[in-house]
Amino acid sequence: MDENAYIQDIISGLGLALNEKNNSEIIINYPIKYDKKSMQFMMNTDYQITMQKLGSFLADFLNTDFDIFENFFELFIKYSLTFFDLKKIQKIFDKNICSELNFREFLEKLLEKNKNEYKKLQEQTDMILDYCLLNPNKKAISFKPIERLYVLRRIASNLTLLNENKASYYSVNLFSSYPGKSEKEIYDFLSQKKNRVTEYDLILPYNLSAIIYKSICSILKGNVYLKSCKNCNRYFIATNKSYNYCENIAPGEKKKTCREIGRRLVFENNKNNDPILASYYQLYNRKAMMKSRNSDIAKYITDFDKFKETGKKKVAQYKNGKLSPDDFKRWIEKNG
Repeated sequence: MDENAYIQDIISGLGLALNEKNNSEIIINYPIKYDKKSMQFMMNTDYQITMQKLGSFLADFLNTDFDIFENFFELFIKYSLTFFDLKKIQKIFDKNICSELNFREFLEKLLEKNKNEYKKLQEQTDMILDYCLLNPNKKAISFKPIERLYVLRRIASNLTLLNENKASYYSVNLFSSYPGKSEKEIYDFLSQKKNRVTEYDLILPYNLSAIIYKSICSILKGNVYLKSCKNCNRYFIATNKSYNYCENIAPGEKKKTCREIGRRLVFENNKNNDPILASYYQLYNRKAMMKSRNSDIAKYITDFDKFKETGKKKVAQYKNGKLSPDDFKRWIEKNG
């Protein structure tokens, strides 16, 4: 398959392709930047190709607070074609220019229309990752993460994210530069050590759910290490399985990252083998399963959603030393 053809397929799709062979994501975008002088947004006419670790989109999506416009704005700028069709975006940018007011109104309408769907995907992904990877129950603990996913698909029919997610599959060879057309030219190209050919087996998801599902599968197969930072609670892709802290600036810090202060936090909060956190996650899993099994009963849905929202803040406060062990324990017991 010609590389230009595959690029056009990505652009006409979601602007994103997954390469499981080398655990990477290919992002194709038309950069949108704000010009302070004219107070307008400018859209580049040339596309930009970015390579990143497989699972990076999933982490970015899960870390986005869709109740905060600025969070969605940042996500859209990075993955615009994933959230909106290129031709429709081009209509907004008259001669590749869009006023600040019009662009903001466009994004606000897009967010308002799809916010509930985005949050539903976040919630279901959290439940899948909790069951299969982060906090497996006693029955599941001895099985592989991907095997837990197989079980979950059978017992949690209400998790629509686990339904069939369609994608196209491509195999393409990309030359490091133009190799020529004739047989001799191509062999001459290959004879030079500086030149190389990279083989890509690409997955082009058809929709947002498919991107998330395919990313989850790669993570559960053990090819990618998705972690929840033990300091800031944000998802990140770790380069090593043993890493538990991300490289983002730590909460309350100006320069130090979560990883840099991780050892001190481990010592101060005694996070390893913490019985209080263990009881919290046990209660979390129980409420999540009750909601999954009783998706038509509002009481269980409301109970889990409220517990999850408040619990995430409580865990972060506890881990950062802003909530005492006794207060955290009393809160867990009160909500049990």
